[in-house]
Parts: sequence; structure tokens; C-alpha cells
Amino acid sequence: MRHPKPLASVSRAITLIEYLAQQDPQGTALGTIASDLGINKATAYNTLATLRDHNWVDQDSRTGFYRLGDGIAPIAQYRTSTRQLVDSLRPYLARIGRRFNELVHLGHLVDTDIAYLEKVEPDRAIRVVSAVGKRATAVTTSLGRALIGSLDNRDFQLEWYMAAPEIQALSTSEKKALHAAVVANFARLDERGWTEELEESEPGIACVGVPLLCENTGNLAISISAPVERMTPDYRAELATGMREELAELPAGMPVRLRPLTA
Repeated sequence: MRHPKPLASVSRAITLIEYLAQQDPQGTALGTIASDLGINKATAYNTLATLRDHNWVDQDSRTGFYRLGDGIAPIAQYRTSTRQLVDSLRPYLARIGRRFNELVHLGHLVDTDIAYLEKVEPDRAIRVVSAVGKRATAVTTSLGRALIGSLDNRDFQLEWYMAAPEIQALSTSEKKALHAAVVANFARLDERGWTEELEESEPGIACVGVPLLCENTGNLAISISAPVERMTPDYRAELATGMREELAELPAGMPVRLRPLTA
């Protein structure tokens, strides 16, 4: 199938909007915008002027700085199908969190990373620190391994995920060991329904993950993270089994289901 040629002007406008969404609401100077994005100053000015005409961008009359305008409000308020599903799953995340009093994450794949969509914090003095929106290299996480392992062509896809810049920076022996760990997790996923990682994404932290198959969006996965000293083999199995028990209660009418065992 032939893919349409991307429109550079549209891509540039989207890049500018995404950039301004992460900047100070007081605005950013034109020169800074052009420099940070690596584009010509006149091109940046013309694109911003067009966005300003549509009220997607404001320009401060005193400083000349640019910031997002009220025209983006309908988009900011729009609930995507993924966000609607996240909202529907939130009670199940809370149930898992109450059952084990550990940090619970919901995430999905973004490029070669996983991104956290939601979390439930535990009521503990010593706990894992995280943030919604944070990303991590997929193959190093239990979430990523659960999601990649649920792909129909996972062995082919794995090579692409292993090409992530953070992985390519590893030594040959480190890459081989990581690849073997991911493949071993695929086998565990098929046989037992969950994946794990032990300090491979973050020192001192271990995680277990369970995938969810979604009808109308990309698949999601849920994980529990805890300090590695708590995450004995028996406890990891207990957490994963408990997650699967809670997620087995998802109603038939929801466009999401627990991935069945396949081995």
C-alpha cells in the first residue's frame, strides 16, 4: 500500500504546538523557538502567525513571546478512545492497589518506549517514585515486555524495539543478555500470563506486568513496581496472579480483555 507524502507545513505546525505545550505559559521568544526546533526563524514566524490567526497561538503584546491560545481548548478537552478506556480501567487499578498496597501503573507503547497513562500510589513510607507521562525503553520494562510479547509478529517486532538508541549504546554482551531476558519473558507470558524485570529499567526496582488486549485502541498493560528487596520470586508470582484475578472480572461489554494463556 502506498503511503501519502507527509506535508512539511502540517508537521511543522504540529511540532510547534507540541513544543509550546511544554514551555512556560508566559511565552517563549521566537529566536528560542527556532533554535530549539532547528528551523529557520522566518519559517517559524510564518507558521506561528498562521496558528495565531486561528487562535491556536497567542503573542504577548509587550514581550512578543509566543504561547498556546484558547483555540486549542476543544482539543485539550477531547477524550480520546484511549483516555476513555483509561477512565474505565481506573477502578480496577485501584482494586489492585488496595489488594497489594504497591505502586500500580497502566501503560502503552509509544515508539520504542512505554509511556505511563495512569498510576495508583501505595500507602507506604518506602515506595517507588513515578509520574504519569513518564517514558522508559520498552524492552527493559515488564510493561513493554508484556505488550511486545502480545504482538502477533513479536519476534520480528522485537528486533525493532531492540534498535532503540538506549539499547544500541549497550555492549554486545549486554544486548545479548537483554534479548535473552525478553525472549524468556515471552515464554513466561504464554505459560503464566505475566512478565517481569529486575532492576533492568531502574536500579533497586523490580516489576511484574500483565497485558490487556484492546479492541479499538492499541493494547495496554498493567504493572506493579516495588523495591527489589520485597520482590522475591514467590511475591512476584503472587502479585501477577492477583492482577490476573482482578482483571478477569472485567465485564464482557468493555472493549478490553485479559490476554489468555497460549502455551
